[in-house]
Amino acid sequence: MTAYIEAVAEDIDRLITIDINRRSVIQALYQAARKKIKRPLVLASAEALAKDISPGSVVFIATGWPDRPWISSKIGELDGPPGAALLARSLHRILGAVPFFLIEEELQHAMKATARAVGFAVLPPDQAIAAYRSSAPLHAASVLGFPTEIPQAIAESQRLISTYHPTAMIAIEKGSANEKDIIHNARGMDTTACMAKVDELVKESHRAGIITIGIGDGGNEIGMGLIADAIRAHVPYGARCACPCGAGIAPSVCTDMLVTASVSNWGAYGVAACLAVLKGQVDGLHDEDVERRTLREAADAGLIDGNTGYVDPGADGIPARTHAAMITVLRQLVINAISPRGLALEKEGGAAER
Repeated sequence: MTAYIEAVAEDIDRLITIDINRRSVIQALYQAARKKIKRPLVLASAEALAKDISPGSVVFIATGWPDRPWISSKIGELDGPPGAALLARSLHRILGAVPFFLIEEELQHAMKATARAVGFAVLPPDQAIAAYRSSAPLHAASVLGFPTEIPQAIAESQRLISTYHPTAMIAIEKGSANEKDIIHNARGMDTTACMAKVDELVKESHRAGIITIGIGDGGNEIGMGLIADAIRAHVPYGARCACPCGAGIAPSVCTDMLVTASVSNWGAYGVAACLAVLKGQVDGLHDEDVERRTLREAADAGLIDGNTGYVDPGADGIPARTHAAMITVLRQLVINAISPRGLALEKEGGAAER
């Protein structure tokens, strides 16, 4: 890998970790992850996906966060599903992946709407796989409910892996349990009962030799077990939560790769942007119009901005126009990176002229 590509990936890492919502934790999370990964985070994940995903192969993408479960488990958060759908779009367009989205059963309708917003026909698993091989083009994904009880989650993980032989397993803004098997929200509250137990799919993926990637923004998501010590030291409720377990929100399960971002959706976009650079495909990353449409459709399906509590096409208290602006900048970065001048710099093997 040339120093030029690494420099582009560093730019993407910096862009998606701007502390725009002033939570004051992302830099600590990012630095801890860099010490573990030892490379730009988006580059490590993008390279792993490019290496392992083959055309027509299934990729599992887990997301969904039941928000305000003490009111209703049917209320989900807007951060996560759009990132999952749009990263899936990139994996499909660039690498030929067939995405399977895994989410709580009560949030399936919202994930289906979000997947359709990015261009997928939502079909049962076997039909989604068949669509890739169709003589007439049909771009399909599948949305599956995943169990909220651990025994059933273990059984379903084993069944899914043995049946569909995925080449990667990605979790985006997905709750992960601490050492006492409790999943917390960012306020340190117990949200275990309503959350799909995707940690079990991560464990089974490890046993099967499938690459696992976690993308998160607050320290309580799948993948953050890799930097649990930093979460305990720097994140509110990291060491001691607000629920009776008292063990903090830091997860105990690790993934092979971790991407930390100010907004989890942005972490997914950063991986997609880096993959677009690696493969020289600008259109592998969505544009501003697709971003706005995806956020709008996800909100229309009932997902809420977790910060404001409104059914609104924003995420983490950030309006849709700002999310679209992030895509504008990311796309320009990708365009410039694979322009004739950018390709010449890559061929030279360095970034001195940048």
